[in-house]
Amino acid sequence: MNDYSLTALISIPEEAGYFFPNRHFEYISGKPLYRIMIEKLEAINNIGKIIINTDSRSIKSEYSRSPKTKVIDVYHAEPQEIELELTSDRLTTELLKHTEGEHFLQLGTIFPFVKPETINRAIEMYDEHIINAEHHHYDSVFSIKTLNRRYYDSDTDFIREDRPNTFVEDGILHIFNRNTFQANGNRKVGKKPYLFGIDEIENFAVDSEENHQITGFISDHRNRFPRVFGR
Repeated sequence: MNDYSLTALISIPEEAGYFFPNRHFEYISGKPLYRIMIEKLEAINNIGKIIINTDSRSIKSEYSRSPKTKVIDVYHAEPQEIELELTSDRLTTELLKHTEGEHFLQLGTIFPFVKPETINRAIEMYDEHIINAEHHHYDSVFSIKTLNRRYYDSDTDFIREDRPNTFVEDGILHIFNRNTFQANGNRKVGKKPYLFGIDEIENFAVDSEENHQITGFISDHRNRFPRVFGR
């Protein structure tokens, strides 16, 4: 891997939308949700800096002396925008104005089952297909989940009888650089993105009270889910 480091960008608003406003601060197995992701990022060698955008005084205090993590408060999303915060390019635009560096990894913190190995693998894909690519076919990386479904119209007639793959931008992570972000009109997803698939369990988002309860059950019974947590 080339001699460069990524700056991780995350947003942790104190109140996150209408549906589950306290989601970032709910506890899972003794830790607030936001800390689970930050600890994963802090352990990844190729991430040199973590920038947290938040209006939370407790987070600012918690990371005030961290050598790797910096807390800023530069962008307050509108309530209707917060539900889209994971893919918001307006948020990214403001963060880059207050952040040095060229290479960025932006993540959502509400996905507690994302594995560090998955984040590292995405960084490897960025290195292979964007940084070191001979023909520069791709300009960014973003994660997707794959749906394999039959499709019907409103009259229950087949639209397609086979089971085509449909790719959904899941908002877990984007990897991009400042140059292509600006060249693409301040968009993380470039004109030629590399689609990085992530397992379904890693796509599980704590975006409702029900999902928080399910997440707590899975985490508290780790031995029953070796595919998520290992043996």
